Amino acid sequence: MLEVNEVFVYGNNGVCRLDEIRSEDILGKKCMCYILTPVFDDHSKFYVPVNNETLTASIRPVMVKEKLHEMVVGAVNSDMSWEQNDRKRGETFHSIIVGGLSQDLLTVMKILLSRKKELRSTVRRLHSADEKALAACKKIVGEEFAYAFGVDVNDALSHIEQELTAA
Repeated sequence: MLEVNEVFVYGNNGVCRLDEIRSEDILGKKCMCYILTPVFDDHSKFYVPVNNETLTASIRPVMVKEKLHEMVVGAVNSDMSWEQNDRKRGETFHSIIVGGLSQDLLTVMKILLSRKKELRSTVRRLHSADEKALAACKKIVGEEFAYAFGVDVNDALSHIEQELTAA
């Protein structure tokens, strides 16, 4: 069981702190819940039933700095490339984003940032679906890196974007 004040990642909801464990009325039934507050958005709360294995399975420790750095290096060296077919690209990006922080997620971010830069030179923009995918990547990546390195989310993202697009 998790402990109060413990910090971890809750799925794609970002870095959260366990505020308390208490009984809640959910759909007319009492159950014990983890009450989570996102570290970077204290206006939200997540109520996660302790006995819901599907939801609790998406709780994991914040990755250590070394592992995060390895993933950035792996993404920079990845040979994944831009998929021309919008539907295929959307499906691939969606499945990677739903999976949470991984080297593939950083690779998707690298691809989208590179494509955005490429299109900017022709005064064009990313498709809205690609912009949404990039925003999702930035939220997931930014929060975990910021927490692990003890910096602001925007500073973490600036650094990561610089590393991903430097090559």
